[in-house]
Amino acid sequence: MKLKGILLMVFISASTFAQDTAFKFSKEGLTDFIVTSYDSPAKDLFKRTVAWVKENNKSADAVKSVVEDEKITFQGVKDNFLCSKAGGTTVCSNATYTIEITFKDGKYKFAVTDIVLKDINGKIARPNLDDFSEYYDKDGNVKKYLSDAPNSYEGLFNGLNQSLVTYMDKKKKADNW
Repeated sequence: MKLKGILLMVFISASTFAQDTAFKFSKEGLTDFIVTSYDSPAKDLFKRTVAWVKENNKSADAVKSVVEDEKITFQGVKDNFLCSKAGGTTVCSNATYTIEITFKDGKYKFAVTDIVLKDINGKIARPNLDDFSEYYDKDGNVKKYLSDAPNSYEGLFNGLNQSLVTYMDKKKKADNW
């Protein structure tokens, strides 16, 4: 009996401190951040991330702030990010997002801090990343005209994180040939 109690406590503790490894869209908002393990010192993770940001952003001023070897904040743009279907037409909004990446030896934290949506008419919306209830109907389902929203959010931010990992893998391999 004591063994079962100890195992239950260990399970509860482990799940309490578990860190998300992928962004998820829900009525309660977007996952606050994800943590990705990567076998490299923080200094190397930082250096490769800065190179990745510069290589993957069209804008020369994408980097918004830097704390050397600790943190980088940058902005990116995604055209046709969120499309809604109404009245037989599809209207898409472009997204300008802000990402903050913080580094520790062997891992980094990837957080979406802001997103601004702009439609073709110039209308701007700033979704609350901590509350996506506006995307849901009274029955708790994603509204039909916004059915692409979960895939749009998850796909963009999980895709960016995966792109960073792929880039770091290539750089690490090239550096250690």
